[in-house]
Amino acid sequence: MLNGKIRTVKINRGIVPGGRIGLAVSGGSDSVALAFLLTKGGKKRNAAKRFVILHVDHGLRPESKEEYRFVRTLAKRLGVPFKGLHAKVVRKNGESIEMAARRVRLEFFEKCVASLKLDAIATGHHMDDVAETFLMRIRRASGPEGLAGIKETSQVGTIRFVRPLLGCRDAELKAYLRKYGEEWREDASNGDLSIERNKVRHKIIPYLEQTLDKNLVEHIYRICGYLVKSVSP
Repeated sequence: MLNGKIRTVKINRGIVPGGRIGLAVSGGSDSVALAFLLTKGGKKRNAAKRFVILHVDHGLRPESKEEYRFVRTLAKRLGVPFKGLHAKVVRKNGESIEMAARRVRLEFFEKCVASLKLDAIATGHHMDDVAETFLMRIRRASGPEGLAGIKETSQVGTIRFVRPLLGCRDAELKAYLRKYGEEWREDASNGDLSIERNKVRHKIIPYLEQTLDKNLVEHIYRICGYLVKSVSP
């Protein structure tokens, strides 16, 4: 909820190609909202043929198996297929646990693209993610391409990723779900301020919004849009 109002959730459907789309759903509010918005609550014509919900249980947290069940049940409610993985994340040389989990996730997505003949995988990244990534990369003195951060579309190996919620605020997505009485799952680690992104999300951005610019996140999002255009071939 922003400024006491629930604004219309505007998503960019234009970047979602025709054909079959995988929906990467972790169980968090952003990915749950993505699933509801793209399938129109399971009422979209041919939703069962067009979409499939993908979920990875990395097995790194006690609640991950319950999250797996939650997402599987969500897919059933929406009337779309579900493809899940109970993974065993093992670090390779030089990998952090986060890097290893990402590698396992991408390997699963690549297999899904091939076996399910997916044209793209949609993720629930939103405007707040863009602003957080921008601020984290400023600290690393990244150049224009790095600062451009999360793009609406990208290619990783055989996977085409699309991110139709980048123009939405996290609070808008939560307000949308609350409006329709829908639940999601919160990752307990999101409150751990020793993690850089969480510190930016819960401390730095609120402080800057209060003391510098109440529209900071929207303005960073626009700046990143300019940077994407400037570095595009």
